[in-house]
Amino acid sequence: MTFSFRHTLSIVSCQKQNPKIIIVPPKTSQFPQESAGKLFLDRLKTHKRDAVAFLEITTDISCTYGDLVTKSVNFAINLRRTLGIVPHDTVAILGNYSHKFWVAALACLYLAAPFHLLNPEYTIYELKRYLMMSEPKVVICSKQAVPNFQSLRDECTFIQSIVVCDDDDDNGNSEVILFKDLVRDNQDVSFEPEKVTDIDDRVAFIVNSSGTTGLPKAVMVTHANLRLNISHAEDPDLYPYHSKSVLLHVMFFHHIHGFNICACALHQGIKMVITDTNCSPETYLGCIEKYKVNKLFVVPIMVDQLATNPLVDQHDVSSIEEIYSAGSTLPQPIHDKVLKKFKIKSVRQIYGATEIGAAVCISPLGSFIPGSCGKVTPGNSLKIVDINTGELLGYNQRGEICVKAATMKGYLKDPESTRAAYDADGFYRTGDVGYYDEDLNVYIIDRLSDIIKYESHQVPPAELEDILLKHPAIKDVAVIGKPDRKGELAVAFVVKKEGVEVGEEEIVEFVKKFVTEEKWLHGGVRFVDNIPRNRSGKIGRKDLRQLLEKELK
Repeated sequence: MTFSFRHTLSIVSCQKQNPKIIIVPPKTSQFPQESAGKLFLDRLKTHKRDAVAFLEITTDISCTYGDLVTKSVNFAINLRRTLGIVPHDTVAILGNYSHKFWVAALACLYLAAPFHLLNPEYTIYELKRYLMMSEPKVVICSKQAVPNFQSLRDECTFIQSIVVCDDDDDNGNSEVILFKDLVRDNQDVSFEPEKVTDIDDRVAFIVNSSGTTGLPKAVMVTHANLRLNISHAEDPDLYPYHSKSVLLHVMFFHHIHGFNICACALHQGIKMVITDTNCSPETYLGCIEKYKVNKLFVVPIMVDQLATNPLVDQHDVSSIEEIYSAGSTLPQPIHDKVLKKFKIKSVRQIYGATEIGAAVCISPLGSFIPGSCGKVTPGNSLKIVDINTGELLGYNQRGEICVKAATMKGYLKDPESTRAAYDADGFYRTGDVGYYDEDLNVYIIDRLSDIIKYESHQVPPAELEDILLKHPAIKDVAVIGKPDRKGELAVAFVVKKEGVEVGEEEIVEFVKKFVTEEKWLHGGVRFVDNIPRNRSGKIGRKDLRQLLEKELK
């Protein structure tokens, strides 16, 4: 028997087994215990072949579901036959706003070859860190990224092939393989996805996360996790897709949220209009009007822009049925402004984490409770524990949010951090502080973790501190987040070496050489005599936050 989202929650609220743990049963029984590759290929073949899967705004290229099936199967065959990819081999894919990304990702799923999602804007410094984690045999990227990989060839000897997605010209580079050569017809070859029996343990893909502390990590997402995601896509109370649904997508493909949105939409046969995060408000609103978009997945800063930008009133946005917001809690004033402009019932909040790999909470249809990120979704269990004692807490008691679900297999090559991420009962420790009320609405109110959230990006202070200590003039350093409308801005507290002069601008520019823009020191530099630390040497970030608070008063 299948229960609705609301009905399931009413059952959960009455549970006697442990009333302090919210347990929502999964709805995956209608899906076979198959690999994500087989589940996707079988489903894609049921969609109308001439129905548009992707419409790329920047290239004006469209890809039908028929094209997607043909190209992804051909790509899989050639990955195996030409490039020697077999199950368990890793492939790196630099996410760009193109159907080619999904051709490659689906092909890897068919082959049960884990793929590592990488930001196409990563610097060489960042690329090296992640490549050393996953050791991909094949890299799939744009031609602009090729020089970065070639410069790392001597250190990353595991890379055997570089596939370039651009079809216009290979610039005579004999070291690369063109994407178009790997999607050529293979009508003489029969194809079946690789069988995966241990879906709870087998890695489907790898995505980067900052974790809750320390340096960046690589999260291993399983086939079971993708199975849970597509069960959410089938649930009309979570994502009420229909045959005429059109989704406007500007989220990063290399980010777990952006990836899952697209994966679920593909499974449902939805038309996706895709453009990049740098598109202008005029382009974004023009797409809504021209293509009759009815689903928007955004982050709070984008909701803020939609609420306040006068251009909204100059476009027909009446096709919009739902707006989903994820990344942080949406303030009620912004929510109310958007409702008025778009004439919809609510902006639905989504809460999750890279390590969990699926939405943990979502606002019920037509409901908005200020400060709440919604109710627990099927397949997840949630509890609140005392921050100091680990004691299980009940209604309206604030503590750390812990979640049990088809979570990650662990952090790649980091067993210590993996062990630290879970409690004794197998719940993932999110590092978020919150509570749930008598109606099981979940609220996020604070964060235990050191991670800085800039727009929708996670910025690990430890990574920036590691970079800053490379500067010859810096003796000690600590990085924290400064509250801002974009979330938080990274601020560096710097102790200079004796007899050495260095200015703020030099330090800010130094960081830019190593990391992508979201990790820059947007909050600037503060020079101090010492960094507060406890007896074990841990940075007293609370003390530094108090210094910032005084500055802001």
